[in-house]
Amino acid sequence: MFGSLGAPEFLIIGAVIILLFGVGKISGLGKELGSSIKEFRKAVKDEDADAAKKAQQAPAAPAAPPVQAAQVQQPQAPQAPPQAQPPAQQPPEKSIF
Repeated sequence: MFGSLGAPEFLIIGAVIILLFGVGKISGLGKELGSSIKEFRKAVKDEDADAAKKAQQAPAAPAAPPVQAAQVQQPQAPQAPPQAQPPAQQPPEKSIF
């Protein structure tokens, strides 16, 4: 359905958009979009640099304590069985006659 769009169709769509919004508003929108993308890339780059600095400054992780061969498990207290709940009552059916 949309595979048959070519250059003439895109030119017509562009002309309609320019007529609706005007050249000034479209150029302003493009400028804002470009600055937003630039700020986003700068923020991502700064975040990556901060993460790299923190990784270099972080001390080495302490060694894990040795695991013993046989660990004694504490017996667990028996759990009470779940209580049965009474069945939900359905409202009486209303007759339409």
